[in-house]
Amino acid sequence: MPELPEVEAFGKYLDRTSLDKIIENVEVKNPELLQNVDADALKEKLEGHKFKYTKRYGKYTFTALDNDFWLILHYGMTGRLKYFKNQDEAPSYDRLLITFEDESHIAFDDPRKFGKINLASSIEEFVKEKKLGHDATEIDLKTFKQIFERKKGAIKSVLMDQHIIAGIGNIYSDEILFQACIHPKVPANKLNDHQTEQIFKVMKDVLKTSVGKRIAGEELPDSFIIPHRKKNGKCPNSDIKLKTIKISSRTAYYCPNCQKEIFE
Repeated sequence: MPELPEVEAFGKYLDRTSLDKIIENVEVKNPELLQNVDADALKEKLEGHKFKYTKRYGKYTFTALDNDFWLILHYGMTGRLKYFKNQDEAPSYDRLLITFEDESHIAFDDPRKFGKINLASSIEEFVKEKKLGHDATEIDLKTFKQIFERKKGAIKSVLMDQHIIAGIGNIYSDEILFQACIHPKVPANKLNDHQTEQIFKVMKDVLKTSVGKRIAGEELPDSFIIPHRKKNGKCPNSDIKLKTIKISSRTAYYCPNCQKEIFE
């Protein structure tokens, strides 16, 4: 599933390819992906207008139109953006196809159809309506600590809860806890100040590094656990086989040597 770094990269990709072009046609191929807007209304608000810039909040891309509306994309499990000029470059699973006057296109490609397409006039109102938590790149340490003090759930679950902290999912929560040397089952409110501060620092560092890599189209560092999150994968530090555990119905990967199950 695309998480904050991938979504940030999608926004930059749209900025590079699709700004300041008049939208000639909008084709909604799977209207079930639409939320709070129907296909006709989406076409009306987009056609004849231009994209001006993008913003990201959590796992959402907000694309500003020149009519004060925002096209909002959530990528679900498999969504991505694909810009192309020739039809032989068209993606196989485009759910929303936007054609510009210069005959180029940008498509919302989503094989599993878990993505969502919204239209709104205010980012702030949308975030409020969705009850999203603080964006992971914007939250400060004081607020971060206050949140953890109140949460009894496993630290991995807290990091993944979009109503608490927006942008982190299954993959990057594993990375953050691996680099912070914290077991994913530790209750958030059992962490001491040093551990909480370590998770906060690591979260910021991991996201910054990952955003840079994703925008550049590069692989994540081999020192990350993410490239090793697979069957028989080994810890990049200790070469010990990684273990898995189910937390909030998601599979967590962790190193039993680096992330010991100690709650004190």
